[in-house]
Amino acid sequence: MKSLKSELIILILIVLVGLFLRVYKLDTVPPGLTWDEAALGYNAYSLSQTLRDEYGNFLPMTLKSFGDYKPALYAYLVIPFISVLGLTEIAVRLPSVLAGTGLIIITFLLINLIFKNKWLSLSTAFFTAISPLSIQFSRAGWESNVALFLNALGLYLFLKALKKPGYFIFSAISFSLSLICYQSSKIYVPIIIFGLFLFFRKEIVYSKKFITALIFMVFSLALVFTTTFIFGQSDRLAAQNYFAYARPEERVRQILAEHDLQTSNPPFEILHGEWWSFLSGTFERYLTYFSPDILFVKGDYSPRHSVPDLGIINFYGLILIPFGFYFLWRRNESARKIIFYLLFTATIPAVLSRDLVSMVRALNIVLPLVILEGFGLYFLINKLAEVIPVKKAIVSFFVFLLISLNVIMFIDSYFVHLPKEYSADWLYGYKQALEDVPDDLSKYDRVIFSDQYGQPYIYYLFYKKYSPEKFQNQAVLEQKTVDVGTVRRIDNIEFRPINWPSDRGLENTLLIGTETEIPEPDIVTENKSKKLTEIKFLNNKPAFKIIENGYDE
Repeated sequence: MKSLKSELIILILIVLVGLFLRVYKLDTVPPGLTWDEAALGYNAYSLSQTLRDEYGNFLPMTLKSFGDYKPALYAYLVIPFISVLGLTEIAVRLPSVLAGTGLIIITFLLINLIFKNKWLSLSTAFFTAISPLSIQFSRAGWESNVALFLNALGLYLFLKALKKPGYFIFSAISFSLSLICYQSSKIYVPIIIFGLFLFFRKEIVYSKKFITALIFMVFSLALVFTTTFIFGQSDRLAAQNYFAYARPEERVRQILAEHDLQTSNPPFEILHGEWWSFLSGTFERYLTYFSPDILFVKGDYSPRHSVPDLGIINFYGLILIPFGFYFLWRRNESARKIIFYLLFTATIPAVLSRDLVSMVRALNIVLPLVILEGFGLYFLINKLAEVIPVKKAIVSFFVFLLISLNVIMFIDSYFVHLPKEYSADWLYGYKQALEDVPDDLSKYDRVIFSDQYGQPYIYYLFYKKYSPEKFQNQAVLEQKTVDVGTVRRIDNIEFRPINWPSDRGLENTLLIGTETEIPEPDIVTENKSKKLTEIKFLNNKPAFKIIENGYDE
């Protein structure tokens, strides 16, 4: 009983540490909302006010948004927080915070269910709490983070159902919610279910409750894929997948010229066809996610998915993960198979997407990585205590000291350096600019808001808490590309590039533009232009200038 109480206290402390790392300075780090966060937040606000999304669709399963058709679950999860806290950054991010914190508990329960070892489970929960990837994607409104939690929960409930079949339906519900939470789940959830059926087919094939859950999952998959193609999301899927991008024509012509061929023929297709380009390219992309550069040095290429000068795993992973592999390899066959299966399939949705590296689509790799780190720590402490003639507590102290130093490095990079170095990438400046813009813009004949940083309309709606019903009556999406569009006008506000030579001559006009669009020397010399304020990024570089045209001195 005493041991159980101490283990519970340790788990609570681990969860509190994880929660603190996910909520500290949540409204200012990351330093700005992404377009998607603002869109999810405003759509949640619109749904809470009118039961319709920004375009007037009644309780939708998907959000038209920028023409990218987001699954709607995250927006629904935001509604209770907006009702209490208002339309704020914290309200939008709290579902992801809770999902990231909940993952700590689910990881503990999952490992304890499989291995019946509380200390092994606590070790894994600890690394979930301090995982750089989990912390980073728990601190912004990432649908993928909620999907990760739902996938882990679905896995736990499935394994629990092997002894108590009534849990199969709850597992199916969890996986189904993941499908309507994030696009990549449409690929990854079927992969998980296939693996579970493959590894545990003997245990489940005769279970009536599993058959019921499977029918539920098939129905959910059919519903998701049907809505995907009915509501126009197929265009985005076609534009986002890797196989939509063939080799450059120049490369094909070069190969043909080297073979002295005029057009492609059977020998060319066999030796140099697109099949080989896609096969080798896919393999290369897959291996990229396991490269030391991505894992320990640079991380994702996108500043929104990484921190300065660090990879997706802390450096202690270099030691712990190999030991974790060794420890796991000696465990029972079914547990070994499912964890390795999760590790080597987690990146598949990202590999098949357009971007070379996209940790947001590969976020499911968090679970197997923290499991391996937890196993490695457990194995290392026990082995060192056997080899070194000192108490296990002393060995544990020095191991945790080294881990703590590495965690401090991450905290410094994330909370100190990321806001300053990546504020532009996190679209810092929209909120600050809109705080300086009057609530009532009707006194101006025209307001022109630059779209150089992308999607300014959604920030105007979000930070001005614009009436959803009023916006629904005038919302018109202009499709810019196959998978992305924008809104060009709200009331007398135009969202477009600023052409200073012509726009500076407009009377009674407010301009919100960038440094490149509104050169400082011209403002000084231009008689009819007055700079009201200037917003700077956190690295002190100019972000926005707010200019009033046609005023009387």
